[in-house]
Amino acid sequence: MTIDKKRIKIIVRFAINRDQKLKINIFLTIPKEMNDINFDEKHISVLLDELVDSIKIFENKKNIIVDCTLGMGGHAIKIIEKMNQGDTFIGFDADTRNLKLARVRLEQANSDNKVEIILIHSNFVNLQEELDKVGIQKITGIYYDLGLSSLHVDEADRGFSFKLDGPLDMRFDTESSHPASFIVNKYTKDNLIKIFKEYGEEPMSKKIAEFIAKRRKIQKFETTKDLADLIGEASGNPKSKNRIFQALRIETNHELDYAKKSIEDAIQLLEVGGHIFVISFHSLEDRITKQTFKKETRDCICSDIICTCHHVKSLKLLNKKPILPTEEEIKRNPRSRSAKARGAEKI
Repeated sequence: MTIDKKRIKIIVRFAINRDQKLKINIFLTIPKEMNDINFDEKHISVLLDELVDSIKIFENKKNIIVDCTLGMGGHAIKIIEKMNQGDTFIGFDADTRNLKLARVRLEQANSDNKVEIILIHSNFVNLQEELDKVGIQKITGIYYDLGLSSLHVDEADRGFSFKLDGPLDMRFDTESSHPASFIVNKYTKDNLIKIFKEYGEEPMSKKIAEFIAKRRKIQKFETTKDLADLIGEASGNPKSKNRIFQALRIETNHELDYAKKSIEDAIQLLEVGGHIFVISFHSLEDRITKQTFKKETRDCICSDIICTCHHVKSLKLLNKKPILPTEEEIKRNPRSRSAKARGAEKI
């Protein structure tokens, strides 16, 4: 693995006597990723204690825990600390940079090699397929943090934020699929209206789509500023920018379809007694989790007088209501305000 490095200079002064000091210059070469992690503190894990407490660690058998949204490894570090000697931890992320950052942090946290760590560059929609590749058919715990990484939001070149001027990209995996600019420039007006309504719940969807369709005939959208300025012209509501960017991000990365499939696969992969925990940040994600869990806590899911579906429930809820961040966490990390978490146990 090739990583960027940065040299830093530390000046240490040792007192030889009261009148003289010896100055020693020490140069350290450290990975740029470690500089980002330790000194910038860009990402604060949401509902950290709640997630760690909800993932069961078995004492009488090997644990195989999967983090489907590894990010910078904030949740993962605490989970690994909780795991036993000889357990296996598996982390998924579609972003290669996140994987590099997380690898450095996890190797530090697991310096005694207590836990086997497997990191997989893939979207969690490929959960079952990727686990098959490493010879794993069952897992004892799994969790998702469906929120957007602060690294993505805070870096203009990723194109996730309307507050920063950068390429209109929004892909988690920059090596796959089309960027958001493709959607804005190529989708029909009706398709734009559809995704703005469904994924952004934007009241001004039609007007904004019409403005986009008219503008792109003259000049293609290439940057986040191009689009943000256009949304500002079409809608007087400052929240419209947030909603349209959310809708485009969801469409670009197929977030809802992928989350639904992955959560369903995860339930099948879980061993009896294992826990699944999902943190979501908007109503569309939470609805998928809620409906999937609800379905799997019922035996019959058909509407026939005499059951013909033969569905057998596979989950019991850990909490009847979603888990929310405390006021203290929201004060410490305002981005946690919209978080909701749901957990369930395989039966």
